[in-house]
Amino acid sequence: MAKKTKKEILADTVADLVGQLLYYDRKEDEELPRGAIEAMIDKGVVTREEIVELFKVELFKGLPR
Repeated sequence: MAKKTKKEILADTVADLVGQLLYYDRKEDEELPRGAIEAMIDKGVVTREEIVELFKVELFKGLPR
């Protein structure tokens, strides 16, 4: 098995974070339970693009220039 590059490890970490956001962290969350984010998108409360923009804003705040 080939050793993963740092970029591949980062991509895996991001995928894990998305899984946490959409599934695992929602299991016990009373304010935003599992499926709530998808329901908000279906109802037009928020778009996928708006969620991506929220991540972008927070990443830019946290990453050095």
